[in-house]
Amino acid sequence: MKYITEGSGEYLILVHGALTDATMWLPHINHLKSDYEVISVTLRYFNGEDKGSFGLNTHASDLAELLAKLFTEKPINIVGWSYGADVVLNMLLRYKVENVSGIFLYEPGFPGCLPEQEIEMWLSDANAMFGRVCKYFSEGKLELAVEVLIDASGNKQGYFKNQHLAIRELQLSKAYTLAYQLNQQEQPDITCTNVSNIRNPLVIGYGSQTRDIFRLVATNTAKLSEAFKVKEIVGEGHMLPQENPEKFSVLIKNVISSLVGHGSLG
Repeated sequence: MKYITEGSGEYLILVHGALTDATMWLPHINHLKSDYEVISVTLRYFNGEDKGSFGLNTHASDLAELLAKLFTEKPINIVGWSYGADVVLNMLLRYKVENVSGIFLYEPGFPGCLPEQEIEMWLSDANAMFGRVCKYFSEGKLELAVEVLIDASGNKQGYFKNQHLAIRELQLSKAYTLAYQLNQQEQPDITCTNVSNIRNPLVIGYGSQTRDIFRLVATNTAKLSEAFKVKEIVGEGHMLPQENPEKFSVLIKNVISSLVGHGSLG
């Protein structure tokens, strides 16, 4: 696993979502490095290499292997966004990770913890989100597939084109990962029963302007363990981490601080 590291203090592991890599966190590192030793990872396949399997189990294994190699006398905090949040949650279920201090998952999307009555709502929104993505992907129009996926993630037509050029270029450079993302075969351990056994201090965040596909997963997963807290970010959506790195960095600090008993969610 490739990663970027900078700063000093407790570990802060940052795990990216789809169509990006470790470099998406560079603006955040500038805000976080004075408080943490930040480690921004690039998940397998997102680094351009095509080796082994792709999916939540493989990525959870890679992340657990990295954490096992860290200096274990120092607390480890972990932040995951979107697909990266699913990776972190699956890792907690599959591996015993030592010395974890706090975990912040922003808008996971895997529906393993949804009750039956809300699965239909999730599926409806998932079909609305991915229908045209799959169409353009099947036609070999990868750039259009990326644009439609980012518009859907931002919950606004034209969202992709209104981003900073550097963000658009990074997303387009990862268009090849759609072939893996849309054809995953691995079955993660994310179920209601398994997740309810997690005892790690953990906050699940979601934006008030986000889609059902993310809101449903965030709110229902947060109900499963007494160790979990949920936080709604008013006026924000799924793309907050890339859209406003400074605000998201402040949110990270507030959440981690609350989990180690030094403050409130703010």
